[in-house]
Amino acid sequence: MSKERRRETILNGILLVLILVATASVGFAFMSPQDQGFTEFFLLTENESGELVAADYPKQFVSGSSGELVVGITNRENERTAYTVVVQLHRVIEDGDSDTVVERESLEQFEAQLEDGETWERQHTVTPTMIGDRLRLTYLLYRDEPPETPTVESSYRETHIWINVTPG
Repeated sequence: MSKERRRETILNGILLVLILVATASVGFAFMSPQDQGFTEFFLLTENESGELVAADYPKQFVSGSSGELVVGITNRENERTAYTVVVQLHRVIEDGDSDTVVERESLEQFEAQLEDGETWERQHTVTPTMIGDRLRLTYLLYRDEPPETPTVESSYRETHIWINVTPG
């Protein structure tokens, strides 16, 4: 057998091994569990035509006035899950990459039990009494019960908007 033919045979053998390894890897990937489970947590508003959208959040409030939001959860945890939503208003000092909550006002708390794949939405009327600029209206999501002092750090999921509240 010539040197050229031997090299071709070796290269074909290597190519065959690589094809077998790639095929086995793809097969393994399809056989492995695909979904690790997660929860979607979101805020919506109603636009002029009555559709719920993730835009045009209320930004300006007068103390004692109200604004409407819809808080939502979609369970993709692959099992029935109990959730608690805690709504808080935070006065925050921004420290570069982190925020420090210096004042906290609890507004409301909601509970929901969702089957896998189920979506829950609840309209929420926000009536802030804390006055200030750039206050963080925060929604904290917990699986099961929240701790005694709910915080962004202890929550499973968190979403927020920034609002300004002027005196009434």
